[in-house]
Order: sequence, then C-alpha cells, then structure tokens
Amino acid sequence: MQTPIVITEQEFQKGKELFSSFPQYRWEVSAPSEASVTEAIRVSGAWIAVLGTERYQGPLYEALTKNAKGGHALILRYGVGFDGIDTGQCKTHGIFLCITPGALDESVAEHTIALLLSLARNIPFCHGEFLQERFTRRTGFELAGKTLGLAGFGNIAKRVAEIASLGLRMRVISYGRTPLERKAASEGLRPEEYLTRYHLANYYTDFDTFAKNLQILSLLLPVTPDTTRFLNRERIELLPKGTYVVNTGRGKLVDEGALYDALASGHLAGAALDVFTREPYVPQSEEKDLRKLMNVVLTPHIASDTQEANRNMQKMILRNIEAFLAGEFDKLTTASG
Repeated sequence: MQTPIVITEQEFQKGKELFSSFPQYRWEVSAPSEASVTEAIRVSGAWIAVLGTERYQGPLYEALTKNAKGGHALILRYGVGFDGIDTGQCKTHGIFLCITPGALDESVAEHTIALLLSLARNIPFCHGEFLQERFTRRTGFELAGKTLGLAGFGNIAKRVAEIASLGLRMRVISYGRTPLERKAASEGLRPEEYLTRYHLANYYTDFDTFAKNLQILSLLLPVTPDTTRFLNRERIELLPKGTYVVNTGRGKLVDEGALYDALASGHLAGAALDVFTREPYVPQSEEKDLRKLMNVVLTPHIASDTQEANRNMQKMILRNIEAFLAGEFDKLTTASG
C-alpha cells in the first residue's frame, strides 16, 4: 500500500526523477498556497507534507494531524529556513518539522562569493550596458587584501571564510553572540587555534567594534526575534562609509528601507541580495525600490538552487520520511523553534 505524501509543485519538479523512483510513496503534487495544500491533504489522507517557502499559518496543521489519527504528522522543508512554518502549531499538533542541514552549505557559500565578485567588478552593470550595445567600462576593485566581515559563523560562513581567505587572499573577521572561548572549547580548541582553523583574523561579540573593522559585510545569521531587521538604520550607520553589504542569509535580517536610504545617499557603496523580506520581492514603497539603484545586485533566492544542493536535500528528505515511517524519530533532522 502506497503512503500518500503531499508535495508542493516546485519542490516535486526539482526531484521528480528521484522521488518517482520510490513506488512505495504516492506523491500528491499541489500548488503552493495553503488552501491548495490543505485541500490536497484532506483529499489524499496524507499526514506527511513537503512544503516550499510560502507562509503556512492556518488549517494545514489540523488537516495533517487529523489524518495521522492520533499519531505524529511530518512537515519537511528544503534547506534550513522555516520562516513560513508556524512552529507553535507544529508543537500543539504533534507535528515533526524537518529541515536539511548541511545539504546546501557549499552552494550558498559559492553564491556569496559570486555576489562579492559581481559587486567588486561591476559585472551586472557592464553586462547590461553590453546588451544595450554600449561598450561602457566601470572601474572595479580587487578583493585581495580587503576585510570581509561575516555576521554569523555557522557552517556556511566557515566555508565562505575558507574560500575568501585561501582563494581570494581576503582578511576575514566574524561576529557572533557566543564568546570565542566557548566556541573554541566546544571543539576542543584554544581560541587562537579556532581562529587559525577557520581562517579568521579576529572574532567579535561586539557589533560596534566588528563594524568598524570591515569593508564588506556578509549576513549569514539565522532569523530569530533578536536578529529580525538586524541590519537596521542604527547598525548601518556604524559601518564605515563605502562599505558593501551582501545578504545570502535570510531576507528578514535587513531593514530594506534603511538599506535603500544608505545606498542612495552613498553611505553604502553597494549591496548584493539573494533574499528579501517578501518573496517575490516587493519594495517597502514605490520610492524605495532597490531595483532602481545602479549599485545593487539582486538574485531571486537562488543561492541554494544548484543541482548538487537539490539532490542532497532530496536524499535527506527521503531519509527523514523513511525514519519517520519506521518510528525512528531520533534519526530525524528536526528544526529547533
């Protein structure tokens, strides 16, 4: 007997070949809206759902739980972000929420570096001019010797630091709330050994000091109540004039209105964003549309969208489903929240 699993259309298409090779599962493909997903759950009897990045805040949870008939239900998300999932409702209804940690680290790190290079060498601008049959040049700058500040130092940031330091000869510093001594001790290292292992010139727990010592800021923090709009007007003002900002973390980390003002005024030299407060991107106002600025590079949340990362995530999703159905809940890669 096949197990029904509701999956949103984009997520299914990314892994159609692999998913279809598991005949024990009946994949119920749904449009991404909560109404569509909820209806698919009700009709199919599924108590497992693979969801995209839409916001799911209503009847979906109750529908899954009803089909579980007193047992647990399961929600799976591509990637490590779960902003659109109501974790409170998951707890209330006994629903496991699984993510795919580690599956996309390389892809996001590489895209971060790609955005750095695009900013440094004005690649989008020059390409756009070329398409208009204009052979316009714009002087760029080398990344070698520049100081890259990483706000957040998880696995993706560690890979960015490695590429930037060893590959581009950048000076890399990082900011985080956990003291360096504790981070080092958790890996059995002394602070200086930790810095050396992860290619850091320094590590700060004070953002003010961190901000004064960088030329390019990369945001790689998780979204929490403390980090929502982390890069606000006050923190932007702490950055040296001429700083560049890259966000491949989460859209909610940035106050996009304040960012626009700093870019338009020249306080910030440029920015490259792959994630946004609302996706698809919607400007805070018609007057503060980041798409109208010439010193901005924008990509549509594609940092993790590579063949390799998608395959890794699909395999992890399937392993989670297998463990869940076997009752091996300790093997699930569950999200905290």
